[in-house]
Amino acid sequence: MKRQFYIIALLVVLLFVYTISLAQYISMSFLLDLLPNNIFIYFLVGFLWLLALIIAFRILLKQSYAYKKSHWLLIVLLNPILGIILYYIFARDFVTRKFNKTRPLIANKAFIGLEEQTMVDYEQNDYQGIFSFIRKTTGRAVYQDDTRVEVLNNGDVFFPRLIEALHRAKTYIFMESYIIKNDHTGRMVLDVLKEKANAGVKVYLIYDHFGSNRHLDRAYMRDLKQAGVHIGIFDPQTISIFNSNINFRNHRKAIVIDGFVGFVGGLNIADEYNHLSLKFGFWRDTHLLIEGNGVTSIQNVFVKDWYYITGNVLDVPMDKTITKQAGLFSVIESGPDFEDGLIRDVYMKMMFSAKKSIKIVSPYLIIEPELMAAIQIAIKSGVDITLLVPGKSDYRMVGFATRSYYEQLLKMGVKIYEYHAHFVHSKILIVDDVVASVGTVNFDPRSFHLNFEVTAVFKSDAVKHLLTAFGADIQLSEAINLDQWHHRSIFVRILQGLFNLFSPIF
Repeated sequence: MKRQFYIIALLVVLLFVYTISLAQYISMSFLLDLLPNNIFIYFLVGFLWLLALIIAFRILLKQSYAYKKSHWLLIVLLNPILGIILYYIFARDFVTRKFNKTRPLIANKAFIGLEEQTMVDYEQNDYQGIFSFIRKTTGRAVYQDDTRVEVLNNGDVFFPRLIEALHRAKTYIFMESYIIKNDHTGRMVLDVLKEKANAGVKVYLIYDHFGSNRHLDRAYMRDLKQAGVHIGIFDPQTISIFNSNINFRNHRKAIVIDGFVGFVGGLNIADEYNHLSLKFGFWRDTHLLIEGNGVTSIQNVFVKDWYYITGNVLDVPMDKTITKQAGLFSVIESGPDFEDGLIRDVYMKMMFSAKKSIKIVSPYLIIEPELMAAIQIAIKSGVDITLLVPGKSDYRMVGFATRSYYEQLLKMGVKIYEYHAHFVHSKILIVDDVVASVGTVNFDPRSFHLNFEVTAVFKSDAVKHLLTAFGADIQLSEAINLDQWHHRSIFVRILQGLFNLFSPIF
């Protein structure tokens, strides 16, 4: 029996190699028909054939679920040449093997030690399991009754509060954002950084190269540097076989002022986030203003990111000022640098802890099987789940991918609302109207596994303000009905199915 099994396994492997070889032979033959016949071309075709085969086996040997590998095998099989190019751009692992030498503080998770290990009486708090899970699995501090959380809805509220706080800065400003532009809103914020740097305040600014570089004026950025603003660029993007980090983004939006005031949420620094975009007009988003001891954790995220970029540790004292507000608070980060999937795991713990309701707001919805299972179990346990997504997408492909999950969710009993005719960019999870998360994390594999993200999880009166805003948003939204959804055109169904097939690589 054992011998028969090995024979069958060997036949399967041989058939797999034959299938890949046949697909590559067809593609390479087509390439040979287009190009002149000489020894260099034959060498190139042979090299591409070998490379595609190596990639296919590398994908097979990855220690991950089949659904995370199958689409890449499909691409390599259907078009080996295109598959090779896409794989080297989008599918290579984040390189951490050199971190022990180049960034030992990250490799050893030393930055967690910067956070104050506060005493929390978990047993005396409802939903203590969520916060004890955060403490045990992420190592992040959990703060009790010493951190104030304020919900800031939309850019017209956030930007004035941010600029007001920046003007009050006396010692230092830490700011990082995925997107920073030199438009009206961007200059309104960056001009204050320049002013404060000229006044002797230490100012540090991080932006993601992919998200921001094409939007920034070089001369203006030089002026900022000359004024004393220290600028860090997260992973400059170059398409090269030597650059394996091209597919990874710093999607965080985190700001700390003098260690006492912090901001975290969905808003980047640009006009569209301040309702000034001709394309989007009104832009629905959510940010948090944090005061008190919990700001230490936001600062910790920035200090770590600055060290990642520059190799230098910002030796700035962590402010321990307490701002009274009853409740629990924690900041969680995740990213491919040793923290892959941490926020997703916390979200699943929150969803499994739900007894009555789960409310989710996300601009992008690409649901992994684990999260789909969590949703299904919650529904079967009698938990009411409400999902709010944009009625107008910023990227049509992602919009089709998001809607491809509607039918399955509606059949389970999930209530789905589309924010009518507008884009909603908030990233919110609320459990039982008691515990909430607000941050930079979308409900998709990119946010959970590829991007560097940050979110705040809290249980306090601030959740009531989230609920009020959520109720108002639902009133402005259109409910998706399963019967009506079945009547969408066959063309739309095909597009949704196509983008669902490749949604894991978005």
